[in-house]
Amino acid sequence: MGGKEALRSIGIAMQHRVVQRRTCWYGWILVLLTLVSGCVHIPMSSDIIINNKLKAIQPLERGEVLVVYGENATVPKQSIQDLFTAGCLASFHRNTIGNLITTILKMNPNPGRFAVRDLKDLEKEGGPDCAAADDSILCRLNLSKTKVLLDHLRFLIHVKENFEADVHLPLYAPPFGVASCSNKTVLEANVWDLPKEEFIGSLTVSAEGEFTVMAYMLHLVVFRDTQEDATNRLAREIIERFIGLKPLDDKVD
Repeated sequence: MGGKEALRSIGIAMQHRVVQRRTCWYGWILVLLTLVSGCVHIPMSSDIIINNKLKAIQPLERGEVLVVYGENATVPKQSIQDLFTAGCLASFHRNTIGNLITTILKMNPNPGRFAVRDLKDLEKEGGPDCAAADDSILCRLNLSKTKVLLDHLRFLIHVKENFEADVHLPLYAPPFGVASCSNKTVLEANVWDLPKEEFIGSLTVSAEGEFTVMAYMLHLVVFRDTQEDATNRLAREIIERFIGLKPLDDKVD
């Protein structure tokens, strides 16, 4: 009896080792397949809506300055379903305001005609001596009338970014599955004429699109970068409306 029990124990141990080896082997195969599985990206343009509430204005003159500042969207909160969305939010941009300034300069068809400055840089150079009750736009921005005139500051554009994402199908586990989520970016630009200290209206750009992944080893990814598309479109609108020029292609590097 003792010999039979020993043989049975040996047999069970050997079966257990075989199962472990097979599990490990299947795990490595899955990892290898994930690494070698292809990925096809299909970028598409977002659906754009423009809401123009600007007054009629005289475009920037040569040598005048466009001042830009604002608030970037907050980073979306992560949840357990994000693990099964194949990176729906992987391309989230954290510095849309800085990207807007860069994009305006890239699209400028006449370099040197105008300048674009970040309000933060101007604030470092010193501000006005405002009374506590003074709520003028220059005092709120910590700028003096003298600085506006000497530095040829013309238009101030305050941009507020709002980003929304809605997950529809969190059914992806590499290298198989389907995932889909919608992304929406809204850039609301409020504009002032600094020499006149006058609010001249707002310009809102909304970009919306779907991010979809279909995978059975080969990954097919259809995506729309709503933040980039909204930034590019707002930059084009700014150049056309405030500078009076036709912008360069927004894909210029």
